[in-house]
Amino acid sequence: MKRIGVAVVGLGAIGRRHVESLKELEQEGFNIKLIGVMDAIKARVDDFAAKYHCKGYYSYDEVVKDLEVDVVFIATPHYLHAQQSIYAMEYKKHVIVEKPMAITLASAKEMISKAKDNGVRLGVIYQRRYADAIQKLRNIVSNNILGKIFLAEASLMWFRSEEEYFLKDEVARSWRGMWSTEGGGLLMTQAIHVVDLLLYILGDAEEIYGYINNVSHPAVTVEDTTAAVIKFKNSAMATLTSSISFQPPEKQYWRIRVFGLNGFAEVENECLTQITVKNQSIDTSLLERKRENLHKKLFKDFLIKLLNDEDFPINGEEGYKSLELVKSIYYATLINKPVKLPLDISLVI
Repeated sequence: MKRIGVAVVGLGAIGRRHVESLKELEQEGFNIKLIGVMDAIKARVDDFAAKYHCKGYYSYDEVVKDLEVDVVFIATPHYLHAQQSIYAMEYKKHVIVEKPMAITLASAKEMISKAKDNGVRLGVIYQRRYADAIQKLRNIVSNNILGKIFLAEASLMWFRSEEEYFLKDEVARSWRGMWSTEGGGLLMTQAIHVVDLLLYILGDAEEIYGYINNVSHPAVTVEDTTAAVIKFKNSAMATLTSSISFQPPEKQYWRIRVFGLNGFAEVENECLTQITVKNQSIDTSLLERKRENLHKKLFKDFLIKLLNDEDFPINGEEGYKSLELVKSIYYATLINKPVKLPLDISLVI
């Protein structure tokens, strides 16, 4: 059986994780081969190509025209995701792209359409779904252990400084913190993970109301703090609060709490920290924490599904949902009233 040839585009902190995870899978005997890496910074390409014994590409054109490459892994700045994905798909490459899949709903729709037109797979990276604690929580909810779910709380309280994040270097200053290139702020870049987990656990959203604000990052134009209320199609409600102005940074966290008529459960920082059910004793092994490479787990699942010609669960349509919910919070802030889904992309692009 032919090994799947993969290439990684974008060699920043997340792209580095892609390369390391894929190389680990290759070394473990999984049926893939890291063909090459590409970045806008030539020195990075040279370093990675030498370290991982693969090709180094200096242009994206080289990546998509390489016949050895079957799947392109995209970890570039947000504004490049749609264009690079679509270009690769036009060359019949499968694509797996970091979140957010695009910075506009219109371009996300076009990505989904192009994947279908070209008969290729499109996957979106929401690796936290693969955390053992999230899988446990989802099973607890789907098996009705907590009873009917009526409420959830999602929170992400992190810290990102202007100097070390938004203004870190020329690359960061060229796209972070700007609506035209990052597509938004903390909601698009950090909190979109807990948005995705809410949808994964509770199902599709129906109506959203929210606010955004910038409280401590005057050098950028995007939000650093948000608050929202979400109503789901199953009648459950949720609150979403998030900020990258949290202090002190060493105490930062993300958390999801789910409340049912029979009990509640909580996941914090990829650990199932609490589960309490009325008139039931709980297996304490559920609270054991596993240290996991979540990107590696997601990549392996994507590639296995590809080998077996099966559907990958976080496809373009699934990735679109979290982007749409984020956009609905922006739109609700703009018009100062609740927003119903689906959004009309002629109004919110």
